[in-house]
Amino acid sequence: MSTRPRGYKSGGINPPLSPIFAVSESFGSETIDAFEIGSKNVFANGALQLNATAFYYKYSGLQLSRIVARTSVNDTVDANIWGVELESVIRPDPNWLINLSFSYLNAKVAGDQFFSNPRDPGGGDPDAVIIKDISNGAHCAVTGPAPGVADAFVAGVNAALGLRAPQEFPSDGNIASSGAFGICGVLASAIPANSGIQVLSPGVEVNIKGNTLPQAPNVKVSMGVQYTAEVGNGMTLVPRVDISMTGKQYGNIFNGRINRIQPFVQANAVLQLNGADERWFVRGFVQNIFDSNSVTGLYVTDASSGNFTNIYTLDPRRYGVAIGAKF
Repeated sequence: MSTRPRGYKSGGINPPLSPIFAVSESFGSETIDAFEIGSKNVFANGALQLNATAFYYKYSGLQLSRIVARTSVNDTVDANIWGVELESVIRPDPNWLINLSFSYLNAKVAGDQFFSNPRDPGGGDPDAVIIKDISNGAHCAVTGPAPGVADAFVAGVNAALGLRAPQEFPSDGNIASSGAFGICGVLASAIPANSGIQVLSPGVEVNIKGNTLPQAPNVKVSMGVQYTAEVGNGMTLVPRVDISMTGKQYGNIFNGRINRIQPFVQANAVLQLNGADERWFVRGFVQNIFDSNSVTGLYVTDASSGNFTNIYTLDPRRYGVAIGAKF
């Protein structure tokens, strides 16, 4: 089988923000050209079912959200996504059922795309100065035409405001720029003509071409096994165990070690007693058997709210009983 769909999603208007934040008033439409090819197969008189799918999605203007000044805004990027999915159902005999699945995903930003990173407003530039604005809590970055120019400029303006000169960040913070408290508007108005100094809000833009899209794990693997046992009077007892592994992914478009979400494993189990002709059942279940608190997702706010990170984890272990009947 093969398919060739094309999709479209309209653009929209971003919430109003102060002009100091370089955010577009609107965002464009999103289109997708999709290509899929696959095969469904049954072997050994139904004892083995094997399905395979390969896909390629070309996005123009993929809409992604971010937080700026405590406000959710949308940006658009071009992206190429491709992958494969394999799925099998194995029945060694009528009582056994085994499910296996595997998927690989490659989801990358295509073409040059420039955005400022809320975790590093200096954009990795050792000659930039990251400013924490004491008037509104936001960030901006000061850059100059040569090493030391931005530091000297900020030091001079801050001295008149009674604020400290730029300081280096701790070595384990992975921030190449220096930083200082200040007032971005005052710094911008104090720039000498033709000096080559810039005040960039919310920061230095970096090229995210080739970065992995957020919430796009590269690998997923799962396995489920169940057995149906006859227990007399037409009743059956069916235990089932499922285990899955989700591979590495990133919490936002800037990737990097701090945004990496590590692979995690989840296991669930069910034990179900079915009545004759399956007219009733009693089911016991356990979800997240190992009570893992693995991180499954995250999103980052912006400097005006402290750059805090929301973390999503697996639900804690849960267990329970369900009873059902057919009438």
